[in-house]
Amino acid sequence: MAHINALEREEMTNKEQLIQEIESAFKDVELKDGIGIYEADEMYVGSSPKLIQKGKNKDRLWWRSWTQISDKYIASYSSVMDLMDSQGIKWALPAYMIYIINYYKEGSLSVDTTIYTLEEGALGHDKVDLYTPEQKRAIAHFLVYVLTLGEEWIDVQSAQTALDTKWSSYL
Repeated sequence: MAHINALEREEMTNKEQLIQEIESAFKDVELKDGIGIYEADEMYVGSSPKLIQKGKNKDRLWWRSWTQISDKYIASYSSVMDLMDSQGIKWALPAYMIYIINYYKEGSLSVDTTIYTLEEGALGHDKVDLYTPEQKRAIAHFLVYVLTLGEEWIDVQSAQTALDTKWSSYL
């Protein structure tokens, strides 16, 4: 087993604490009537209303909770938050943030698109703020964390802008 130095141990602890904070803050969030991943993807590719409805049904059938969204879907569906409403983003965002914490080095476009969503306030096309103060604090802590990962992995300029303009008051 490789030796873990104090700095690596602290980073692992911070990472685990941040994941727990996100899980706790968003534990009861449901998709409800929001636009989910499959529905947004069907909208993104310009599908018929029938296929968009099929995507909506699939979102509700496949995922009872955002915690069930597996990493392969988060990595593959990088542009969906652009088409989600506020409820859909609030539902998907914790899964995307946790994915980024764990897999930011994998090169998924979901890393930057999530940061850009946060830079815009993460409100969805309907611009409704549904976040609790606890959720906003978790988002702010997430942004602080990703800033430490470095510009070779994260668009740190956009993450800093998101923090400065939207989220820093929740630290």
